[in-house]
Amino acid sequence: MELFALSGLIDVLEAGDRTLNDMRVGVAFAGDAEDPTARSGTPFGVLSAIRELGLSAVALKAAPPTNIDRAVAAVDAVAHLVARRSVPTAAQARETYSGAHLAKLTAKVRGAVLARRRELEEIDAIVALGTGYDIPADIPYVVYDDMTVQQAVAMEYPVWMAMRESDRAFRVEQQRRIYLGAQMCCMTTTWAAESVIRDYGVPPSRVVVVGAGTHEKVRTVERDWSVPRFLFIGLDWNRKNGARVLAAFASLRERIPEATLDVVGGHPPIDQDGVTTHGRLYRNDASDLARLKELYDRATCFAMPSVHEPGGVVFVEAAAVGVGSIAGNRGGSADFVGDAGFVVNPFDEGAIFEAMVSMSDPATARSCGQRASARAGLFTWPQVAGRILTALRPEVDLPIMVSPLGGSRPAEIQENETQ
Repeated sequence: MELFALSGLIDVLEAGDRTLNDMRVGVAFAGDAEDPTARSGTPFGVLSAIRELGLSAVALKAAPPTNIDRAVAAVDAVAHLVARRSVPTAAQARETYSGAHLAKLTAKVRGAVLARRRELEEIDAIVALGTGYDIPADIPYVVYDDMTVQQAVAMEYPVWMAMRESDRAFRVEQQRRIYLGAQMCCMTTTWAAESVIRDYGVPPSRVVVVGAGTHEKVRTVERDWSVPRFLFIGLDWNRKNGARVLAAFASLRERIPEATLDVVGGHPPIDQDGVTTHGRLYRNDASDLARLKELYDRATCFAMPSVHEPGGVVFVEAAAVGVGSIAGNRGGSADFVGDAGFVVNPFDEGAIFEAMVSMSDPATARSCGQRASARAGLFTWPQVAGRILTALRPEVDLPIMVSPLGGSRPAEIQENETQ
């Protein structure tokens, strides 16, 4: 499939097809889509890229004011805990409260707020990030999502497991209704797209993989490949598999004493040879952002083989600066890594170690970095937004690659495999 530059899309929009250009698009999100730090920057990325493409885009917060949203969740959580008829632990109370933010009552309130805000903003179409709220049935919309509820439950995400069974069942059926009503379900990975088709009964022709973007500028970085420098970034230490990365790295140091590992995020205290910790680095802090850029620029491999991961924008960030990755195979990360690294069983410490050994070879690391750079242009927010807009208005022929995987829709892959 031929790839087109972003400039080609802008030229088409300016050349005379005003149908899409005149649309007022609402980007629906349960938080503030104008906040670059919310949900790894995804809502802001979609919103700003649509604007960059020349369209009018409005942030539609699908939630009441924060204090009310929290109060709704708190009331629901208390009702849940009282129904248990046992004294909960502090951890159970926290998980129940977190789960209440995804439960039926909150979803209903958020849907009502979205419907009202859509009327006030006079929106022509909606790009919905997620399905945690009802979407007005009388307006064209597409869904942009990275994981289905069915997948989250199967992966045993704590927040979903803390919910009442009735709330999980409601959210599955709500998600099914929203997916079936969408003009197109735009999923970040093949893994997520296949669930929409298999678990929700959405016709294959209405599911497309559009990838994910990054705010990291695609750029060429000159780095020293002779010494292995691994980088780990993850807020959720357990889910991101930090302990196994440390264990594999300890084994690697016995073979390659000069190897180093930088750890960023919500890590515990670490005292290990070759490991440097940096804590949490915030992108809205200039000094933190500069340090993060420095870490990416000197890394020779990004390593985050998560126990489960819908996709992982960090892999796209690494690719943007020409760094290959080691990812886990439980989830959709393989789509983002592609041929620019290794995808391993996250529970197999030996497999993580062998991947780190391979990426410690300068030629291998450099080659993966080159392949990452070649793919990086596919994962910018303007490219992703272009695919989403194509899904929203399929009659408009925009010169944007529909799938970042080089294939077409995952449904077509699925159909071919059964023949």
